[in-house]
Amino acid sequence: MLKPKRQVSKSVTITAPVGGWNARDPLATMKPTDAVVLDNWFCTPTELRSRKGYTVWSTVPSGDVQTIIDYDSTSGIKRMFAFSTNGTLYDVSAPTSVATTITGLHTAKWDHTQFATSGGSFLLAANGADNVLLYDGTTWEQVSDTSTHAITGVDTRLLSAVHQFKRRIWFTESGSLRAWYLGIDSIAGPATVYDFGPIFELGGHIVKIDTWSLDGGYGMDDHMVIVTSTGQVAIYRGTDPAFVDSWALVGVYLVGSPVGPKCTCKYGGDVMLLNKDGMIPLSKSLMSTRVNNNMMITAKIQNKLAEDTTTYKDNYGWDVLLYPPQNMLLVNIPISNTESYQYVMNTISGGWARWTNIPAYCWYFSNENLYFGTTGKVCKAWSTNSDDGQPIVTDLLPAFNAFGGRRKLRWTMVNVMMGSDNPFAINAKMNLDFDLATTTASPTAVSVTGDKWDQVNWDVGQWADNSIQQYSPWKMAGGISYYGSYRIKTLSDVADIRYYSTTYVFEPGGLF
Repeated sequence: MLKPKRQVSKSVTITAPVGGWNARDPLATMKPTDAVVLDNWFCTPTELRSRKGYTVWSTVPSGDVQTIIDYDSTSGIKRMFAFSTNGTLYDVSAPTSVATTITGLHTAKWDHTQFATSGGSFLLAANGADNVLLYDGTTWEQVSDTSTHAITGVDTRLLSAVHQFKRRIWFTESGSLRAWYLGIDSIAGPATVYDFGPIFELGGHIVKIDTWSLDGGYGMDDHMVIVTSTGQVAIYRGTDPAFVDSWALVGVYLVGSPVGPKCTCKYGGDVMLLNKDGMIPLSKSLMSTRVNNNMMITAKIQNKLAEDTTTYKDNYGWDVLLYPPQNMLLVNIPISNTESYQYVMNTISGGWARWTNIPAYCWYFSNENLYFGTTGKVCKAWSTNSDDGQPIVTDLLPAFNAFGGRRKLRWTMVNVMMGSDNPFAINAKMNLDFDLATTTASPTAVSVTGDKWDQVNWDVGQWADNSIQQYSPWKMAGGISYYGSYRIKTLSDVADIRYYSTTYVFEPGGLF
């Protein structure tokens, strides 16, 4: 009588790579919670979620929208504006509605701040080429030394950025290490120069002024941060720069050259600084003359980010934005005048992903919504499951795995656990022994002919409602290798897709 054959197959379940995209570690030692490719997904602490798409909010007559700003007063007035490269400032407060407010501007690259005084709430904007702009909730004013709200002592066309600190408005002077400040609680009046040149021995010019809050809010512990183009940062504390008793230099630090004029982002009480080294929390970067790469929140994607900051550093469109409703930190990478991609991190888990096919020149967070500017449009992001009606393609390659040791494995079956609220197309295949060149073909339609998930075709089966339905299909794997990973691509213009885990079934073999 023949003895029953001993079962040699093994199965191992690998959960979703919620640790995010890893462009740093060797493929052979990468953690199973990381991914080699993670395009158009968003990492949550428990699963991967396909990124949401965008809809057109407003269409401007011509030009590229390179700056979006908003006005939000305590009286309830809310406005949103867009600067276009055709030299026009548009009111885009309402969807599909566009109104011209100012024409004849020299550039669409602006900086802004909102400032409240006893006279009301005001929006100020500067660009270093045009007169400073002032909005009071009703009317725009081009500020000069003779306008209604006149700023004297300086040609406002030289003022390139604006920031409020300790109840004062500060402006940077274009191409210099000088800044100008107004009187306390003032939006007009005489401007006083402050020359930071003597403290910055490396020269350059001021790129950005920001506020660093040691206590996580706005108060007495706030420090003013001055970032220069040569990578130096000066920290000041105090309230009145006119008096040495109430204004003091804390220190000057070398942190690496910043990338773009929008190189900082408030992050709780800290300030995130985007430079050629990566994304640096200011609180950590000031601990040494140059921060350790492992201290950066961009540590896992640092190699790729360094390539981008080297190749595309001169392109306009670098942007850093926090989107609190989704616990999201976004970095915009402008790879050409018409194309960009985004690196997006979950601020809870720290997992990164890359987003593609969103042609953003700039990003903005307003009224709990996410917007971006592009050619001829302002778009509302994270608002639908398609990119203006076009399907979204995701690409996932989890970390390669040897499942315990260096020996040949014969892959037999794969079980993918996913979920969705609507049908989507999918293509998947085993990638063997760090093969990155052979990619899974992108699906071409929202249907999966011949492939059944739990006995029902995706494009035929009835979906109960818009809740997430879980599906767990078994697929033939095939191939013999030491390492393996199941690459998955999806396509849909209607589905909110989730990825939970993959179960691998394989037969262990010998060493050769």
